[in-house]
Amino acid sequence: MKSKLLVLVIALVFSATVFSQVGTICWREVSAGQNFTLAIKSDGTLWGWGANGNLLGLNGNTANQNLPIQIGTANDWMTVSAGGNHSLAVKTNGTLWAWGSGILGQLGNGAFNNATWTVTQLGTATNWLKVSAGSEFSLAIKNTGTLWSWGLNNTGQLGIGNTINQNIPIQVGTSNTWSEIDAGNQHSLAIDNLGFVWAWGNNTFGQLGNGSNTSSLSPIQIISFGGWTDISAGFDHSLFINGAQFLFSCGNNTNGQLCDGTNTASNILIPATATGAQFRYIAISAGQTHTMAIRDDFTLWTSGFNNQGQLGLGNNTNVNALNQVGTGTNWFAISAGFVHSHALETTTDLWSTGRGLEGQLGVGSFVNSNVIVIVNCPTSALGNNEMETEDMKIVVYPNPTNDMVNVNYNIENASNVTLQLTSIQGQVIKEVKMINVLGLQTTTVDLSNQTSGMYFITLSTENESFTTKVVKR
Repeated sequence: MKSKLLVLVIALVFSATVFSQVGTICWREVSAGQNFTLAIKSDGTLWGWGANGNLLGLNGNTANQNLPIQIGTANDWMTVSAGGNHSLAVKTNGTLWAWGSGILGQLGNGAFNNATWTVTQLGTATNWLKVSAGSEFSLAIKNTGTLWSWGLNNTGQLGIGNTINQNIPIQVGTSNTWSEIDAGNQHSLAIDNLGFVWAWGNNTFGQLGNGSNTSSLSPIQIISFGGWTDISAGFDHSLFINGAQFLFSCGNNTNGQLCDGTNTASNILIPATATGAQFRYIAISAGQTHTMAIRDDFTLWTSGFNNQGQLGLGNNTNVNALNQVGTGTNWFAISAGFVHSHALETTTDLWSTGRGLEGQLGVGSFVNSNVIVIVNCPTSALGNNEMETEDMKIVVYPNPTNDMVNVNYNIENASNVTLQLTSIQGQVIKEVKMINVLGLQTTTVDLSNQTSGMYFITLSTENESFTTKVVKR
């Protein structure tokens, strides 16, 4: 018999405190490419908009799209990355997929001078975890902690000790301790399990942050102490968040993208502040020549080049220090493209700003905007194997939380249940497996050791799954 997972929608009151309930959510993840955007909805479906040709994987539909259009009908996408002219994605089963231009081997399918117009599986491995699409090269981490790269390698951005382009994934060194990656234009950044930061590739403007302007063909540790939590590689600048949640930057600063109040390049990490005061940050994203950041109070900030309104400040004036975008205090994820930007609220509403001439803002027009505008939530078309979760709701309380969060649900028929806590990048942080569960249940998840930000809780049986959000203060 099919086990049906019912998640109760009820109002709960404890000690005179009213706990919020969470209903259906829309967007889960967004990735801004050169002039196009990819996103995953909370139901696991994949969407794209903007410049097309072969970029959106629409199986021969080459027209630019100014509204989100669904890519296929699969509903098991875990993470996606939009690059300069190609895209990468991983499904929940650990398979790796690629599409777009492959002229320099960036699709990893064993060919050069090749374009893939549909979303196509790369190999047969089922242990891929994270991907990052750069300008014309790719990085990926397997769940074994190994790091892989392929595509353009003219400045050593693949980290394999030479400058030979690769059209299949090549392992970078022998380490199995990699945890985070980000591919820029011609340089790469990574963090290992101890929080040490590594960099390689083009270093013309000091974007590797190692005190020189010499490029590197292999990963080099650029900071002597660990504990770093986030990285972002732009066109030729880099962003970093340390364990204290302070923001640092290095590289080209012609347009103020280093956020330090100057326009002077730096080949060492410098604090991103123009006033001497350092604020704490929970998210960063480096665009072509602009920077986005979210502070720990969930406010949104931008700096750098603003010729097409990509900073969302209501004008087209460059700034060299972080300026707040609007007055909102519930931002949790960001993605900076070449000259457009996206930001997600904790409500999972998605917003855009900047260049829209190819439709990359996703708001139904082909015009630029220098203020943030909302991307409507489209209706998914699902394949025949879609699980019947349309009417399910989940109660998570308290939400937001400082430490513990309770999850209320009900199992109609005895079933094995898995509860997963994942990061916004799709990394599984905690997993609880429960055998032969029946009836009303409450499971408590400990977030006390997690950093502030947005997380997702997924409940699944053998037949159904439902995901909702939780905010850690």
